[in-house]
Amino acid sequence: MRILHVLADLSPGGAERLVLAHARATPGVTVATVFGGGPLEGAFSALPLILGERRRGRPSAGALARLVRAARSADVVHTHLFAGNLWGGVAARLAGRPQLAHEHNVEVDETARHRAARRMSAAWPRQTLAVSEAAARYSLGRDVVVVDNGVDLDRFAAPWRGGGGILAVGRRVRQKGFDVLVAALPETASARIVGDGPLSPAHPRVTWLGLRDDVPALLSEADVLVVPSRWEGFGLVALEGMAAGVPVIASDVGGLGQLVGDAGVLVPPGDEQALRAALERVLGDRALREELSGRGRRRAAGFSSSRTFSGWAAAYARLMVQGPTEA
Repeated sequence: MRILHVLADLSPGGAERLVLAHARATPGVTVATVFGGGPLEGAFSALPLILGERRRGRPSAGALARLVRAARSADVVHTHLFAGNLWGGVAARLAGRPQLAHEHNVEVDETARHRAARRMSAAWPRQTLAVSEAAARYSLGRDVVVVDNGVDLDRFAAPWRGGGGILAVGRRVRQKGFDVLVAALPETASARIVGDGPLSPAHPRVTWLGLRDDVPALLSEADVLVVPSRWEGFGLVALEGMAAGVPVIASDVGGLGQLVGDAGVLVPPGDEQALRAALERVLGDRALREELSGRGRRRAAGFSSSRTFSGWAAAYARLMVQGPTEA
């Protein structure tokens, strides 16, 4: 089966990393972007890859034409995130191919214009996947099926050692709440934050590491992983942390709170005092860290990438029987 994944670009987010893992593991997969490359372009370079380009907030005519040609060569067009679902959906309709839309996030700051465009594009595919029950509730699509995200559990199987202080991983954008972590940092603690983006508030005990390809090693030596998101459809970083056995403190929001449950410590999103208290509690109690480590690994064991990709394959098979939605 020939699958075309459509992403906005190659940013280092959860959706992009899942598509990369699927393309590496699955024959017949091509990846296309709407707006060009990004920080993960090098990781995708060995795969069949079609890059778009941006023109005033939308793809150029040439990029859209390439996207339509790629869609014609696919059996299923699997689109991701807002721009991927919108413009990948346009390409699928023009090419007469079935579209599988994918809801990865729960956008709190959504504008009326954004929601109207999302409502329009959500009516096109016969089926939509959602990464969590929270993302399914946010979706405006029809026939929404929840398929949890997963990770390569073997990649995070090294023993957890700790001793490296506080770690956070993600894009430096408002959604991820790193400004809340910086403000909540206890006086005796330091933090390392992995990722790129425009927001990096200065603090004498915060080190901004940029993008790294050794995240499993960083997780194994961290005392605690903090995921202070303001909103989240799933929270792949939290799952990676639990799989690595590092204690997790996360915002109780959207799919993130559902994912972590009692396998970590949950705090209200944006609450600096609650986050500081949770950090002081976890960092000051070795027995609690050991307990959370075990809980996290047991919880993560049910979220393998192979299980996720089996769910995707089942959705592809259903769409092949149904055929494309008519334009």
